[in-house]
Amino acid sequence: MQKVSDINILSITLEIDGKRSLFILLAKDGSINRLGTGTIDNKENDLFIGTNEEQLFDHAISYISDDMLQYMGSYDIPDQKGVPCRLSIGLQFNDGEENGFDFSYGSESEGPADEISELLIAVVQITEPWYRSQ
Repeated sequence: MQKVSDINILSITLEIDGKRSLFILLAKDGSINRLGTGTIDNKENDLFIGTNEEQLFDHAISYISDDMLQYMGSYDIPDQKGVPCRLSIGLQFNDGEENGFDFSYGSESEGPADEISELLIAVVQITEPWYRSQ
């Protein structure tokens, strides 16, 4: 079974109504990529690529637990209302395996589990100062 300590890349993609509203990639080596704000009315479509020395990756994966990893997979949340949303969280592990979470839901209905929502919010907040400085 994979462990959080085996993760070397974390990526998050949020599509709203079929359009990419947010993309974030953080790697153990300090690489960082970010596009967008994650809001329904996102107008920021420039992808910024760089490196950081602030341990953003370590901070981000601290929101993932080994227990969460046993639930990796795709989820189609029922009773979707509002604009269609798709949240994908990709994880690459030290052994080269890739896995993660994928959620389809509506903007006005129940979304992913609280732990996933907290991870998304935290990664946006963690990367925001770097993103705004670009």
